[in-house]
Amino acid sequence: MNALEQIAWAKEFEEVLAPPEMAGFGRRWIPPSKYAAGHEDCFQIELSLLLTTRRYRMREECLENHRGTDRLVFLYHLDGRRTISPSTGEAVKLQKPTFVAYFHPKGVDAISQWAASQSETALALGFDPQDPPRVVAEFSDQLSVLQDLLHHPCGRFPWIELPLCSEMEQIARSVIFRSIGQRFVHHYVSAKARELLCITLDSLISQGCVKSRTVLSMDERLEHIKNVLDSDLQNKDPIGKLAEEFNIPSRSLNKAFADRYGINTHDYRTMVRLSKAVDLLVKTKMPLKMIAYEVGYDYASNFCLAFKKHYGYTPKEIRRSGLLQHAAE
Repeated sequence: MNALEQIAWAKEFEEVLAPPEMAGFGRRWIPPSKYAAGHEDCFQIELSLLLTTRRYRMREECLENHRGTDRLVFLYHLDGRRTISPSTGEAVKLQKPTFVAYFHPKGVDAISQWAASQSETALALGFDPQDPPRVVAEFSDQLSVLQDLLHHPCGRFPWIELPLCSEMEQIARSVIFRSIGQRFVHHYVSAKARELLCITLDSLISQGCVKSRTVLSMDERLEHIKNVLDSDLQNKDPIGKLAEEFNIPSRSLNKAFADRYGINTHDYRTMVRLSKAVDLLVKTKMPLKMIAYEVGYDYASNFCLAFKKHYGYTPKEIRRSGLLQHAAE
């Protein structure tokens, strides 16, 4: 089996037909629709190196068992919550933006668990440590922090947790929320995977390059929050949760954001979502219900009310008349 086939064998969720832009180098899985919405995509970057993206929102508690494949994984957990419980060793609780490196040996199952109403946005790079990407092999003697993982004892599920540096997060989000044309997806994702791998190795070797959220300036933290609001329109986490993740008092965030950008976080999130909705209304024939979902609304009725309040017209009126055609150009 090649690396992609190994992942397909290891997973429990249902595999579905991948979008055309993934044909030949990627596969897709979805959780049971009763329990969750979203999907997980896996792209083959090199013979051993795979990149995986995950976006889930749970309706009910959901579990997935993942069989071990002797692969080393760099996990970039951007938001949401998940618990990974290996059949040997301690559970890994992902509750905030985190970088985790772990080795998943054959013979060890790992159960991922999401509680009802939880979500997860994450990216992972994985490879066989016996056949690593060239850049990993070249610098393996300098990766002291990973030595226990790279020279793994059998039957364990060793892992380490480190700060998620801003560069890692930025690249991961650019892959998950990419807006590149379909014909370039393969080249774009492959280039970003190699860039992220280099940034990660550089951070692991130098450590001084790792800049966690706790040491970011206020302006840098506000810029990160703005990037989250710009890129993840379906993220329904309250603004207060974002404030907590970036170590900003909830009462201070709106004022600081408004002082910097001239608009508070709640109004900015609405503006970004509805601006994207205009773009979809004008440029596509996507049904209103689907547009509402794409821009972060669970119900089309709530979306239509917010849209009319903001623009003074209903989405149907905009689509029929082309009143906001200029706004989408």
